[in-house]
Amino acid sequence: MRNPLLHLPSVHFTRGREIWPEKSSDYLNFERALKRLSRRALLMAGPEDPVILDGQVEENYLGLLRSLGAGGADILTPEVSAGASLADDVIKSPGVMEFIRRWQGGVEPYIMGPVENRIMDMAGKRGGFTNPAVVDLLNDKAFFLRLLEDMGMPFIPSYSGNSDAVASRIRKWNGGPIIVRGAKSVGGSRVFIARDADEKLALASRVERQGGGLYVLQPLMDVEESPNLQFYITDNEAILFGQSAQVMSADLKHTGNLFDIHPDGRVRAELLDQGHHLAREAALLGLRGVVGVDFIVTGQTRKVYAVEMNARHNTSTAALWFVNRALTGDPMVMADTGLGASVRIPAPGKVFSAARWLEVLGEFAFNPLTKRGALPMDTGGEELSAVIIGAGPEEREMIINGARLAAEGAI
Repeated sequence: MRNPLLHLPSVHFTRGREIWPEKSSDYLNFERALKRLSRRALLMAGPEDPVILDGQVEENYLGLLRSLGAGGADILTPEVSAGASLADDVIKSPGVMEFIRRWQGGVEPYIMGPVENRIMDMAGKRGGFTNPAVVDLLNDKAFFLRLLEDMGMPFIPSYSGNSDAVASRIRKWNGGPIIVRGAKSVGGSRVFIARDADEKLALASRVERQGGGLYVLQPLMDVEESPNLQFYITDNEAILFGQSAQVMSADLKHTGNLFDIHPDGRVRAELLDQGHHLAREAALLGLRGVVGVDFIVTGQTRKVYAVEMNARHNTSTAALWFVNRALTGDPMVMADTGLGASVRIPAPGKVFSAARWLEVLGEFAFNPLTKRGALPMDTGGEELSAVIIGAGPEEREMIINGARLAAEGAI
């Protein structure tokens, strides 16, 4: 960014019980994971940007980031740590709140919820922030489908309703495979697929038991690619700072992004046209800051459908900002296609710091001189989350495979 920003990288969801309605323990684990993800901000913060984090950072890792123009200027740690989110800790920490009051630059909340809104009010930072109700609406998949319809944009035929209504509709479904998503699902938490009659009956019973708000039922499309566009919305413009292709597992869990643009010019033009229309609509609704738009491109017909918006920072946001800054000098100026990626590689039983992951990666670790390799995020958990930069698609794939082998063999 062109002006110093105070990063408030707290991402949480005010209606979180709708994300995992079956087990409250799942959502508590999710909250803890989201708190650790505040460390993604280290890849986004520029040399003049203070960052609020959940704890201290190893000096050698921080030194590497700062040598690359990231890592931030000052790291602030809340005096309390018992809250459900980083923002809950910040609002109860007098020292951090006083810093926010005195800060003269911009403030970058990674999601704008009620707690962030209170922080801004208490710190006297008024104007330029999104109403939390707008964030909640844009992150709602049922609302998004109605938005597409109202805007006259292409949309997949769908049915929305509560768990009982959707379960009834599944039992009456006469078509092919289906996909059901919770309107408040995050990261694949409530995404279900049923391909045959037995699976559909089982899914109907499962949805009926779950409850937890609205669901969206759609035919399962033949998907060639799942692109994502990310915009930064200001009072004056919607800046496209990232294009990527999402990498999904067989059960539709998001495992990373390749920072590529679609090779078909017609498809690419359609993605950009729909994406800009939706970003401008989000701006008219009052959104300021980051918004991502997820699409699917169908297989044979190559039709383009927007499927959801995410009015918040996510892991690929952090990776895109870092790759852009490293290769172009500005997080808002996109790097060339085919060079960057973000990956999430499972590493069961291994919870390593970023500095330890750098050791494990060995020859595939990020080299600050060549600006090539795998740069881990300091987010903990039993996985390696990393940004990848290669000289081109082939080297990028070689680094990804090398990082995967290193994670599998780590001890």
